[in-house]
Amino acid sequence: MKAGFTLIEMIAVLILVSILVSSATLSFVPMAEALTQVRSNTRAMQKSRLAMGRLTREFTTITNVASGNAHTLNYFFMNPLGLVQYRTLSWGGSAGDPLLLNGNELTDDVADFRLQYIDYDFGADTWRTNATWASGSVCEYIEIVLQSAETGDRFTNIVAPRNYLFQRRDTP
Repeated sequence: MKAGFTLIEMIAVLILVSILVSSATLSFVPMAEALTQVRSNTRAMQKSRLAMGRLTREFTTITNVASGNAHTLNYFFMNPLGLVQYRTLSWGGSAGDPLLLNGNELTDDVADFRLQYIDYDFGADTWRTNATWASGSVCEYIEIVLQSAETGDRFTNIVAPRNYLFQRRDTP
């Protein structure tokens, strides 16, 4: 009698090994897809956080405003050297349009971007939100809303321009 495996035994082993390999491969595919999704979401969140951080720093040092609406703000700000510079922040208004600061892309992952200008109405004794900001008007706070196109996450921040040259109304 010869020692060794029969053809049927070899085929059975090959079938069992191929079943094990295919099931192991199928279990790794969802993990690889999840890893890709996590990396993509992390990049999108990082873009949004960086843009929001930059806007917060910029808006904190606003010294004067030329004009503003829900998607655009033309303003002067004080750089770290103490020099006043003119800036324009703008968004086209459609999902996928980049958010631009002086024509340079701040982030390209924008589904929604809005600015709202908050001031105190002493006559009505209440805070009010405005969609526009005209030169000469008083604005106590700027609300920034940035929504990521990729993840759908919404970032909101309220900034008080601390170097604003217009005199604030502390009393009626």
